[in-house]
Amino acid sequence: MPSTVVHVAFGLLVAAAVLGPYFDRRALLAVAAAVVFVDLDTVTSLALESTHRALFHTVLIPLFAATYLYAETHLGERSLVRERYGDRGVRVAWAAIAAVVVSAIGLDLTNPAGVNLLYPLHDQFYAFDGAANYSSQAGFQQSFVEIGTATPEPSGGGGGGARVDVGGQGSTRDYHVGSGIDPDKGREPKDVRRVFPVVFRGWQLLLVVASVIGLTVRARLSPEVAMAETTRAPSETDGDAEPAVRRVGDDSAPLDSEANETSDGEGDAP
Repeated sequence: MPSTVVHVAFGLLVAAAVLGPYFDRRALLAVAAAVVFVDLDTVTSLALESTHRALFHTVLIPLFAATYLYAETHLGERSLVRERYGDRGVRVAWAAIAAVVVSAIGLDLTNPAGVNLLYPLHDQFYAFDGAANYSSQAGFQQSFVEIGTATPEPSGGGGGGARVDVGGQGSTRDYHVGSGIDPDKGREPKDVRRVFPVVFRGWQLLLVVASVIGLTVRARLSPEVAMAETTRAPSETDGDAEPAVRRVGDDSAPLDSEANETSDGEGDAP
């Protein structure tokens, strides 16, 4: 299964594509923190059994965050988020949401163990894991979603018809996703084997290396933050500054002292 290291590596690559001119170390730290937060349900599983890949892996959290952020920044007359954090803060928030959905939840959803995608509204683990190919004999084939005919109940109470299997694994009552902190459901023996993954597959190692290289290059080529964030906004006193050019004949504009002297001298001349 993907480790937190792999989740962060992939999440930062997503952030690099979303952040635009606001790409910097602080923004990446904020995105990485959001991705790590999702994996903290490995700890909560000790108190709420089998909530690893459920409590914080639910898609309801980023869905609520995205809905609130969009409504707060687009639908109201004023945006407190934008006023306090500027366009930079809004962009970093969107990058964090994208990284959580694609990397923290998405990678685990495509893993055979799956995630409890709609917990707690719908307590069911799903694994969107399979294959798709085209065969010269059988045509297009895929195993992500299986569609078949349900077996009727022996009592004759019905139950037949179409059956759609989207990788359901079970609920928190009967399904447990192990981790190094909580390997097995229930009480573990003293000599239980605890495994804390770093990378489990070659593609995961390649992803981590590609993330390090890609982020390094992106940091060197990154443009400066938008000028609106760095330039000083004009203050109220700036409007009182004396304009460089004044209209001829404007009595309120003070005349240049040398011009007055020259004018007075020419008037006195015979």
